[in-house]
Amino acid sequence: MLRATLKGMASRKARLVLTSLAVVLGTMFVAAAMVLTATMEKSVSGVISDAFTGVDAVVTSAEDPAAAQGNTPSATLIPAAVLDTVRGVDGVDSADGDVSGQVNAIGDNGKLVGAFAPTIGFNWNDAGAEGDGYNEIRDGRGPQADDEVIVSAQFVSDAGLSVGDTVTAYSYSADRADYEIVGVFGLPGGRDSLAGETQMGFTTTEAQRLLTQGENAYMTIYVDGDASTGDIADAVGADYRVQTGEEASDEAAEGFAAVADIMGYIFLGFGLVAVFVSVFLIINTFTIIVAQRQRELALLRAIGAARNQVVGSVLAEAAVIGVIASIAGLGLGVLLGWGLSQLVSSSAMGGLPVALQVPATSLWSLAVGIGVTVLSAIIPAVKASGVPPVAAMREAVNPPKPLRGITIAGLAVTLVGGVLVVLGLTDNLGDLGLPGFLTGVGIAFVGITLLTPILSRPLVALLGAVMSWSFSGRLGKLNAGRNPRRTAITASALMIAVALVTGIATIVSSFKETTAEMTEQNLDSDLIVMGQQGANIPTFAPETLAEIKALPDVSAVGDVYGEFFGAQVDGDQAALLASEDLATSLEIFSGTVAEGSVADLPDDGLVVNESAAEDRGLSLGDTVPVTFADGTAVQLKVTALLEDDLLTDGWWVAPAQIEHFTVPKPMQAYIQVADGADVGAVQDEVDDILADEPEVSVTNNADFVEQQTSQLDVLLNSVQILLALAIIIAIIGVVNTLVLSVLERTRELGLLRAIGMTRGQARRMITVESVIICLFGAVLGIAVGIGLGWTVQQALEEEGLTSFALPWGLIVGYLVAAVAVGLLAAIAPAARAAKLNVLNAIAYE
Repeated sequence: MLRATLKGMASRKARLVLTSLAVVLGTMFVAAAMVLTATMEKSVSGVISDAFTGVDAVVTSAEDPAAAQGNTPSATLIPAAVLDTVRGVDGVDSADGDVSGQVNAIGDNGKLVGAFAPTIGFNWNDAGAEGDGYNEIRDGRGPQADDEVIVSAQFVSDAGLSVGDTVTAYSYSADRADYEIVGVFGLPGGRDSLAGETQMGFTTTEAQRLLTQGENAYMTIYVDGDASTGDIADAVGADYRVQTGEEASDEAAEGFAAVADIMGYIFLGFGLVAVFVSVFLIINTFTIIVAQRQRELALLRAIGAARNQVVGSVLAEAAVIGVIASIAGLGLGVLLGWGLSQLVSSSAMGGLPVALQVPATSLWSLAVGIGVTVLSAIIPAVKASGVPPVAAMREAVNPPKPLRGITIAGLAVTLVGGVLVVLGLTDNLGDLGLPGFLTGVGIAFVGITLLTPILSRPLVALLGAVMSWSFSGRLGKLNAGRNPRRTAITASALMIAVALVTGIATIVSSFKETTAEMTEQNLDSDLIVMGQQGANIPTFAPETLAEIKALPDVSAVGDVYGEFFGAQVDGDQAALLASEDLATSLEIFSGTVAEGSVADLPDDGLVVNESAAEDRGLSLGDTVPVTFADGTAVQLKVTALLEDDLLTDGWWVAPAQIEHFTVPKPMQAYIQVADGADVGAVQDEVDDILADEPEVSVTNNADFVEQQTSQLDVLLNSVQILLALAIIIAIIGVVNTLVLSVLERTRELGLLRAIGMTRGQARRMITVESVIICLFGAVLGIAVGIGLGWTVQQALEEEGLTSFALPWGLIVGYLVAAVAVGLLAAIAPAARAAKLNVLNAIAYE
């Protein structure tokens, strides 16, 4: 039986290759995700381990380590006296204090260097002409005066500056200063950066001016020597944390490992989608093959093969395909994972050396590929075992099975999923609301997939009507609808990919529409001053805001200051907001005062939206303890309550409290232009005022909406690229189905050719069938995707996603792409049908 199975496979090489491709692609992405994650974790941990070479102990504050790495007044610092204490511990050969944090530098284009990757400032501990013990000087020298700086090679590339040039830098807590670039350094291994960041090395005094408000203190102390961590800890006291260099290295690597894990999970998710799509292809292929081999299987039964032997034969064929394809997928996945690691390293991590890792977990991709292939073949195998021996004596006739059972099952599953979705949307699932909602969406998705056979009849007839103007078109339409199960399962692979992309595109469009409507309805401004959110929180000088307010054609300006670094309200972390003129700002934001007044807000006044006040049990006149990030603690009185609105929700304090903010500068300004004034001319005037403000720019409302939603377009494009894998598998599925269908209909095609059908008509018939199947999958996928997008929008309506919008341009694009996919998939099957020898085809079987 095994020999018969293997010989049968050898006679169907083309079919097996097409089926194997789906398994290869799915397995490849799963393996690549695991290789990418392991490789990036190993590479990053290696680099960080290099950074701790020669470091035997690390001293930081006993407070949250993340706070000790900040660059704000709230950062926990280590006084210089502690460094002296560490240096006096027996066994300590050397100890250096480190000051590091984010700074802002202005490049040769007048804008910030590294808008989306931070610029890190630190104190350069000069260890001679070669570097500081870790960084390697490539040109020039280290800084010797407070107006000198050494910069990383990545900084030179991003800023367009080099040795001898002057660069302006500042921080949130220190004013601008000019520095001469006296040197350029790189990281070990010839890298320009660790993760795309730029770096600037200052003298210790200047680094402290920028990052510790001039306090003679450090954020970390690095120790070299034989002293134990216990001796050092006893010397510095309980206020400080002492780790070995290895412990500190492992802790530093954890953050980067989390990023690598996220990237791996993303690729793994798309790989599993590809595997799921391949299930439909495998089921369809084996179903058709079993149907075509009905006489062969009946002969085997007639000469004594038992049912379980027939099942074993089909499953053995699936297992062989699964093993070969999975091994190939694993090998290609290792190569893809290595390539992706190189891409991530060069584009986002400054040329990080990549140390290829093939983890043992990547072998799971073999289990996934083999398991999916064998499991997908079980139903066709069971069907094969039911072929009676008498079928060997007659022609194989396989009439379509009734759709009643699968339709009832599909309706039941869809109903269950729909009920869970409704219960989740109406908050009737309690703590299981979100999990129940997502489970309902998944169940409904499965139910709709089960309903595709019954839906194929009317939809195929409707789509085929457009192409039925010719004899070939009518036959193509009839062929597409003659076996609803086969058409449905072939189209389902494409449906899944299109549904996911359409669902995400619908959510993105809804976000854009919500932002546009909110801007149009609630934001009564003509111009907006703000920056692109990235590594920095963009701000500008209060004096610049005053200049804008003083323009003759400006009637009003609303402004927003923000505190996001460790402020507390009633003991809980909270963001604080402020405005120089809250009444005017609320008017521009269309904010509504529900109780109290915001006019002439007293220094101890506090304004909050109603839901936030209700959550804390506050009412008008209540006193609330507020602690700012600089440690200032005050008692503020609730002087007004605002109606809930996304633009105005939050805790608003008086202008007198702005001095306690980490960054006492406005983040945004919303400008009303006087009636009759030229908005474009005012925008030019504001742009001139902002010439020395590298972090912000002025835009109109339309550009503001585009700016706020631009990252969503990047997300959508990325998803479409990654889901292209599933679409490729869907194309393979259509090709496979058509090739096998042509083979199944060999005698039928021969008879058609015998009564006068031309080769061209045969090609067109197969092409129409292919296009109809692809359009059916695309239309169904678009409908499901729209439903998915609407469901998510409804779930997020209370969170602010109030508008529902369809991505009409993308929908049309997907339909056009479906036609193109149908044409592409039909090339090989149509050519095969056209080349059939008429006499041989009539005599087939």
